Amino acid sequence: MSHSHALYNQDESIGNVLCELARAHRILELEGHGDMSMGHLSYRDPHGRGLWLKQGNLGLEEVEAHHFILIGFDGDVLEGQGLRHLEWPLHAEIMRARPDVAVVGHTHAFHATVFGATDGEIGPYVNHAVWFADHGVPRFSETSHIVTTPELGTAVAATLGPAEAVLLANHGIAFVGKDVRDATLAGIFLEWAAKAQLALGASGLAHTPPDAAETVDKHRRIYPQRARDNYWMYFNRKLDAHEARR
Repeated sequence: MSHSHALYNQDESIGNVLCELARAHRILELEGHGDMSMGHLSYRDPHGRGLWLKQGNLGLEEVEAHHFILIGFDGDVLEGQGLRHLEWPLHAEIMRARPDVAVVGHTHAFHATVFGATDGEIGPYVNHAVWFADHGVPRFSETSHIVTTPELGTAVAATLGPAEAVLLANHGIAFVGKDVRDATLAGIFLEWAAKAQLALGASGLAHTPPDAAETVDKHRRIYPQRARDNYWMYFNRKLDAHEARR
């Protein structure tokens, strides 16, 4: 599968963002989101043409900046070469519904996927879950199938609403952000929150969720922009160190 870099020549910033988005795929692999060649992130085209989606048949750890295709919101491939993921409607319909979202991710992170197979709700039991304090993490249960039609994509987007992530029952997760950094952190923190809550439930110990108003305030205190930048730089250093060892 080859890919022409000429499509970036009209706007160098697109190539820069896709380089960052490729790194986000590889970071997510390190943080437990890998599932063979399944899982993908997308970036809203800044010129309104649609979205840049990872090519199919690649694992998260294999993604580089040239492994993206530009597709319209109707699924037509406009630029690039390579397999289009079947679940492109999930990305397209979330972006249609959420003009504030620039990046959409869908993975099968292990603990979050297991948690999504239950009727439980992600609670603010650990700091990572506090990322979702404003809107919680809704659960889409209309189907456990993959999201391959605009109708299902629209339904997922409706369940997501204004939230930063959604559990896809017996399937996986979707997460969003206004940029690559925030979407990646949302995906990582949801997996960590699910892992912690599964461990808490398995412990058999009594537990009570913190006060809701306190949790919202805690979100403001621990996730300001400077903290988000710090965490994003941390994960990039971790990726660099891992790839240097390889």
